[in-house]
Amino acid sequence: MSTATPAQHGMWLTERLGLAATAYHMPLPVWLDGPLDPARLADACTAAVARHPVLSCTFTELDGELLLTPAADAPSLVVGGTPDDLAAFVRERTVAPFDLVSGPLIRFDLVPAGPDRHLLLIVAHHLVFDGESKEILLADLGAAYSATERAAVSPVEAAVSPEPLAQAVEHWARVYRAPGEPSLPGLRGTTAAGSRPGVVVPLDLDAATVRAAAAELGATAFEVVLAGLLTLLDRYGDPVPVIGVDLGTRAADAHDRVGLYVNELPVGIPAADPADPLTVRERVAAVRQGLRATYPLRAVPLSRAVSGLAPRAALTPVSISYRRRVRPTPVFAGLVVRVEWTAYHHAARNALHVQVLDDPGAAELPVLLHVDPSRLDPADAARIGGHLRTLLDGFAGRPDAPVHDLDILDASEHDLLTLWNDTSRAVAGPQTLHELVDARIAARPDAIAVVAADSAMTYAQLDAEATAITAQLRERGTGPGDLVAVCLPRTSRLLPALLGVLRTGAAYLPLDPEHPAARREGLLADARPALMLTADADGATVLVETAASARHEPGLCYVIYTSGSTGQPKGVAVEHRGVVNLLHALPEVVPTGPGDVWLAVASAAFDMSVPELWLPLVTGGTVVLATADQARDGELLLKLLRLTGVTHAHLTPSTWRRLLDAGFAEPGVVAVCGAEALPAPLAAELRSRTRRLVNLYGPTETTVWSTAADLTGDGQVTIGRPLANTTAYVLDAALRPVPHGVVGELCLGGSGVARGYLGRPELTAQRFVDTAWGRLYRTGDRVRRLPDGALEFHGRADDQLKVRGHRIEPGEVEAHLRAAESVVDAAVTASPDGDALVAYVVGAPDPVRLREKLAAGLPGYLVPSVFTLVEQLPRNANGKLDRAALVGLTGAPLVPQAPERPYTGLALQVYEIWREVLGHGEIGPDDDLFDLGGHSLTVTKIAARLRRRLGVDLPLHVFFDTPTINGIVAAADR
Repeated sequence: MSTATPAQHGMWLTERLGLAATAYHMPLPVWLDGPLDPARLADACTAAVARHPVLSCTFTELDGELLLTPAADAPSLVVGGTPDDLAAFVRERTVAPFDLVSGPLIRFDLVPAGPDRHLLLIVAHHLVFDGESKEILLADLGAAYSATERAAVSPVEAAVSPEPLAQAVEHWARVYRAPGEPSLPGLRGTTAAGSRPGVVVPLDLDAATVRAAAAELGATAFEVVLAGLLTLLDRYGDPVPVIGVDLGTRAADAHDRVGLYVNELPVGIPAADPADPLTVRERVAAVRQGLRATYPLRAVPLSRAVSGLAPRAALTPVSISYRRRVRPTPVFAGLVVRVEWTAYHHAARNALHVQVLDDPGAAELPVLLHVDPSRLDPADAARIGGHLRTLLDGFAGRPDAPVHDLDILDASEHDLLTLWNDTSRAVAGPQTLHELVDARIAARPDAIAVVAADSAMTYAQLDAEATAITAQLRERGTGPGDLVAVCLPRTSRLLPALLGVLRTGAAYLPLDPEHPAARREGLLADARPALMLTADADGATVLVETAASARHEPGLCYVIYTSGSTGQPKGVAVEHRGVVNLLHALPEVVPTGPGDVWLAVASAAFDMSVPELWLPLVTGGTVVLATADQARDGELLLKLLRLTGVTHAHLTPSTWRRLLDAGFAEPGVVAVCGAEALPAPLAAELRSRTRRLVNLYGPTETTVWSTAADLTGDGQVTIGRPLANTTAYVLDAALRPVPHGVVGELCLGGSGVARGYLGRPELTAQRFVDTAWGRLYRTGDRVRRLPDGALEFHGRADDQLKVRGHRIEPGEVEAHLRAAESVVDAAVTASPDGDALVAYVVGAPDPVRLREKLAAGLPGYLVPSVFTLVEQLPRNANGKLDRAALVGLTGAPLVPQAPERPYTGLALQVYEIWREVLGHGEIGPDDDLFDLGGHSLTVTKIAARLRRRLGVDLPLHVFFDTPTINGIVAAADR
């Protein structure tokens, strides 16, 4: 009786927890051709077991200690008849369970496999066996079978390797990094703690290539393959490339002993810096150094040196076992022997296990990729193998090249990349937006062009009013190269003003009259338009002078501002060619034409307005302009949609949610969605209640929309494929294409790419880059390409947020927060549902004054809905803000203190509704709704409940004008 080694204890515990499945079963099929003597083979098996007592041991737990005890019956050869299905027999015996308490922990089966052919199938449990044990056992079996006389058996004792535990603890405290989920092509889900049913995908590496690279780089073949695999993970975008490596622990005196002499330990590399990448030589040297530092500690299981590691079937999501055969093929007298050294146990321990057999005399390095097919398709695993082969060819051919300069894609993947971006179309006819509209005006002068709350307008009337605007502007000298601001409410006057500006050759700068005056003044100062069209007290359009003007290259259509990471908004300059292309491309995915009615909800200062306003007009349809109140209220918007016979609605997921909650179910309406991620449950609801669902994606910098997905069927939610004359590349940090199925940064090219940021050449150069595929815009969005070429959205690569469809740079909001009185520090993030902007504030600001200051300088969508007071913001090891830790950060709500006041009558009913919607009851009669965490969605919920329960139907502006319980009650009484 002896004590189990730490490695055995860890493996036994994994088995006891039910995590191993068949991953620790080690099959060893041996094909024997010739006149076999089964009795001699049985004696040889008995002799081999006697020589290695560990093979006849079982495992017993006694007072918390794991002990090896001799089994009651030693394992022996079982001779059977010919199986009906030999492959099924091998699988059945391989996966048959072992009884760790009763044993045996090794099985010997001999079955006929044809004339003068037999299969000796050995299956051992990893607790008493390892890769090298296969060669040791077969050498002993062959020697015993071949001996002319039975020799006395001398058992060999198990060797125990010394454990330098203290050194291991110190080493791993410095270098251990918990591995993250790998970014393998096509990988789905997350790696479980336990094994799952698996398959193997074979791969052959050219042994001569690998060995030549090893010789050139002063490394072993194993070190080169490991460096290649780590580099591949790095190229796939893993932030912390780490691989579990099986390291042998046999001491010199244990070279002939069967048993468990292997330990899995992690080996990693820092992610390469694209600005200063390592060369192949440097990468291999770094991996070699890491391995050499680990070798002296190889006998210490990681769980003994690093506290808190839970048992798992595999130490890391990606692992490798590399075994170099050093013994000759076993000799069984009179027989021809063929051994399957890498037979499979039918389990996947992790996302990817790479099993390599290095036979010094072979021309190939055979590799088996172990994968779970429910998580990784075998075809994707084969692509991973191809990438590794291509990368190692680069190691051999360009040893002094930067690792990021080496290709990993094969020719077929480059061909697919070209195919998926073959979107070229001829754009015939007018090449400016206003000329497209003018063509429709000429074709359908009496058709209704615009429906607004104040009036409807035919194409002829639109033409007449736009002509008058153009004349006024030209009298002031407006022409090509100028920029004209348009700050008008959503009435019938809006479109004639925009069209009138375009007809002069100038570009328009849309400003939202609902935004704070300080915000509008800041944009005017930055953009320096020549003039501004705005509304007078009677709603008429008037022309006003601006302080200064700037000239621009002709061809500009509009400038729309987006949130800026440094606190300064940035104006995106979009050309006519981009808009014209968009309006030609969209009907390919959303067919539309004369008679169709489009609902327009977005502010003109939001780029979603561009297709809403102009696509109907260039295709002969009608634009229905929703008022600001209607845009915020699902019930009012649904009423407008039904009243005007809308056929196409182009909305954010947040607005669609409000419509659905209000009872939207219109089988004749085409639903078009964009500006934020579309949740799968919402997509399913829309599919069931509409004629068709199209999901669009695109940033302002590439003219609103760049990709489209028809989601009418039951497939997964994606952002689709590029629109006509648009290209989409998924690139890594060094702007090289990643394999499809790997997450990378989406970079967009083609006709929609904007001119750049107005007056911001440095920022323009950062985001708009020249590449081998032309000028691309780096979106900062993370996507992966699916096998059919569609793009799947995976969030942001930076801190940018999307809240209710609006693009928000946290830095802009945080700059305003930090400038407020008594604020020491601040950070913002989106709520988990994406409906609200949440601020975390350090300091002691007055909540009322804080919100007033923000509202005076920022549009409503940039003002946080919830303020939480915290003692400090979470920081990472480098002292930088840990944005991921903001979600769920606890603190005290920053709301005005309200004295307890009893409510009665209508005030009590209003108070109860506010409590339900806001989720707390500390509400005074004069407390500001927005200081309490309210926002536009909150307002619509409160308004809807007032209507349903109390019959009180208030215009939404009341909630913004007098956002208190007393104010609402007073308005209701009136």
